[in-house]
Amino acid sequence: MSHAYGAADDVPALLRGLASPDAEERESALDGMYGAVHHQGDVYDCTVACVPFLFELVTTDGLPGRGEVVELLCGIHGDGRDPETMDFWSDDEEEYAAWAALLARAESEVRAGAGMLLGLLARADASSDPDAGLRRALPKALVRLHDDPEAVLAALRGRLAVEDDPAALRAVVAALGELAVRRARSAAALAAVDVLTTLVAPGGSGPGAGNAAGAGVPLAALVQLARCAPDRLPGTTAAVASEVMRRAREEDAGPDGTAWPATPETPTLLGHLRRLRASHRRTARAPWATELLTRLHEALDDRVAERFALLEDQLRSPDWGQRREAIDTAGQFLTGWRGPHEESVRLLGEQLREADPRIVRWAGAELAWLYAIGGPAADALADRVTAGPAFAPQHPWAETSYGSALRALAAQGDGRAVPGLVEVLRAGKVPEELEAWIGRMDPAAVRRLTPVLEARLTRSAAAGRLRGAGNLLRAAAAAGSARATGVAVGILRAPGKALRPVRPDALRALARLGAEAGEAIPVLRELTGSGPAHERVLAAAALWSAGGPDESAAVLRAVSGVLTGEQRGTRRYQALELTGRMGPEAAALLPELRRLVGAPEECGGWSAGSLAVALWRAGGDVAESLPVLAWAWGEHYDNRPAVAGAWAEMGAAAAPAVPLLRREIAAVRRHNNTGGTGRMRYHCADDELLLARARTVLEACGA
Repeated sequence: MSHAYGAADDVPALLRGLASPDAEERESALDGMYGAVHHQGDVYDCTVACVPFLFELVTTDGLPGRGEVVELLCGIHGDGRDPETMDFWSDDEEEYAAWAALLARAESEVRAGAGMLLGLLARADASSDPDAGLRRALPKALVRLHDDPEAVLAALRGRLAVEDDPAALRAVVAALGELAVRRARSAAALAAVDVLTTLVAPGGSGPGAGNAAGAGVPLAALVQLARCAPDRLPGTTAAVASEVMRRAREEDAGPDGTAWPATPETPTLLGHLRRLRASHRRTARAPWATELLTRLHEALDDRVAERFALLEDQLRSPDWGQRREAIDTAGQFLTGWRGPHEESVRLLGEQLREADPRIVRWAGAELAWLYAIGGPAADALADRVTAGPAFAPQHPWAETSYGSALRALAAQGDGRAVPGLVEVLRAGKVPEELEAWIGRMDPAAVRRLTPVLEARLTRSAAAGRLRGAGNLLRAAAAAGSARATGVAVGILRAPGKALRPVRPDALRALARLGAEAGEAIPVLRELTGSGPAHERVLAAAALWSAGGPDESAAVLRAVSGVLTGEQRGTRRYQALELTGRMGPEAAALLPELRRLVGAPEECGGWSAGSLAVALWRAGGDVAESLPVLAWAWGEHYDNRPAVAGAWAEMGAAAAPAVPLLRREIAAVRRHNNTGGTGRMRYHCADDELLLARARTVLEACGA
């Protein structure tokens, strides 16, 4: 037999290692099983051969670590995996068929042993098997592996009545919810929902009520009801969750000096992951409660009223670890969902008043994403920035707590960030977003920033260090620096390849400078007509900004070449964006725009919005543009802010778009919320722009 790394002659030793009384040896053996025998979820002939021995381990009284073996069996089972969606290492059909048959055997043999697991869970009381780890793993495994949901439900209810381990009790609750999800609308599922409903209220009279509240069962039940029966959630959902969190903080041991259980120090991947998790959990009291609250947020999904209440309560928590998790939750929730965000944003800003620099750094990082709605946190950010850094800003200044607050304040375009930015720009790393920050500042704040930008740009040019000065050059142009034009022209005129990476930044800087970049017109004409293909549209955009209608002939030739050629993707998008900026001056391009409208395979998706807007602005024909804009709206969510802007320009003539805009405004999810998980963050500034434009249209239409 074989496994991921060759001959499987080491597998018997791994199986014996799983039965060892030594924790380090067991962990090393389990790491070997996951690393080779069940490598990245795959199954080999030796994996299937191990299944009877793994069941023997699980059913042998007194062996430690059996819960981890149950989890390994669940992984081997695969839980409904589909071979057709998995990567296979060979194109040989016979090899594929043998592999698929092996997966089916693994699933079948694990399911065949599920009855033994049911017997383990159904024991009368916990004292008959003191292995809490096993009792924690069995409920979920049975729901996944056993074919009789009624028998599983009976076993879960029996365990709920006698279990005395808090984590095992919460595992039973999670399994009830999983059973209801997997067996939806069956009698067992309906009964599981009824049990969960009785467990929500602390002090209730349902099974396990005696120790339910202290174990966090009401919160665990809320999580599962939100998953399987959201209509059964009580109106007191936020209050119940908050009470569980309060009680958990008061009762759970943690970073107050209470000793934590020792864990083995094995040089394995499993050991490394376990230590990371342990380190994370040790920062909070009742980490299980914080994890449940995070799951409740995810399960509540679009029930934003409850989620805002939960988030605000968590951000007010006296526990450091719970607030740390709240900061992370806030980043995903506030960027992805709409609602009364003001108090949540303010409370997120209050975290910057903490002494712990980590809390400050994390909160500042999230507020930088939230700049479009970050006003309620601005004063807290400004106070932190005014207090100054603990040391002089160095090159990696943004990685400090001070730098995190400064970035978030600057992202709002708040002039109180200027003194800090001045100090940073003397020698620190120029932030990539500086151009955008300056674009949001008032003229007085920009005037205070311009001298330091020009001074640094002059030093960089004199020292020949312009290759990496793109962020600085674009920021100087955004500030209207007269020095930026000369530097940008110098970059475009420079021979050789040394400054090639910064040429696009030079062209964008000139486009930003507009008429102030008049001296660049000759070089821009040259690049627009005969420069490198990938630079022509950028050069044309800068030429239009600098020369306006006087240069429209050259600009139109460059844009037409992209629209009629085979270029797709970014170049075509840039050409369409420039067409929209030109407005009626681009009327000569209308035949080509109409051709693209009739060929959506050439200009669909996220390019459709720029095409529709270009058609409207170049032609000004409401009747022609309305259906194209509606098509672009549905082609990709990224198109919606621009499309709504075009409708806002039409005013009352955009009345046919009112139903679309009403539905959009009524949605609780931001338009670009794609349902990502983990540390996913959305661009809420685009969504706020969309909402503002949609309201403008509705007001113009009396709607």
